[in-house]
Amino acid sequence: MHLPLPDSVAPVLRSLREAGFQPYLAGGGVRDWLLGQPPKDLDFEVYGCSYGQLEAILSRHGRADLVGKSFGVVKLAGIDFSLPRRESKTGSHHRDFSTQFDPSIDPREACSRRDFTINAMLYDPHAGELLDFYGGERDLRAHILRATSRAFIEDPLRVLRGMQFACRFDLEVDPDTA
Repeated sequence: MHLPLPDSVAPVLRSLREAGFQPYLAGGGVRDWLLGQPPKDLDFEVYGCSYGQLEAILSRHGRADLVGKSFGVVKLAGIDFSLPRRESKTGSHHRDFSTQFDPSIDPREACSRRDFTINAMLYDPHAGELLDFYGGERDLRAHILRATSRAFIEDPLRVLRGMQFACRFDLEVDPDTA
């Protein structure tokens, strides 16, 4: 399996790997690629590093925009690089979450916080491997929209996002998710 990425991304990913970190393409970019569509967004999740380390490495390759420090996101040339995180619901509103970054979070745990199985996949561009812990590729091929975990109910906007995905990708909502 090989996902073609822009040439400008290769040196950034190489720098991250040489520093001992593991960058994976995450979420919708992987989903779109599996559907045979060009990825709308390229979002990389970088494992084993801190926000400061991520910022320092990306800054060597251009202007690193610290657009989402509270979510661990650094933007470089229109591409998001983020850290894996844990989120805990702290109140009843959409933005009532506590976010913790931890370089020791593994890919399976990080993917468990994603909304739907079709968005909970990672792609390792170095090894050319798909990481799919929750059956996202199977659900995509079967046209099923399934929540990744019970954490789905913590954010009411996920329902709207789910309906948008169901319509856009012609998916049937899994009964347990509904």
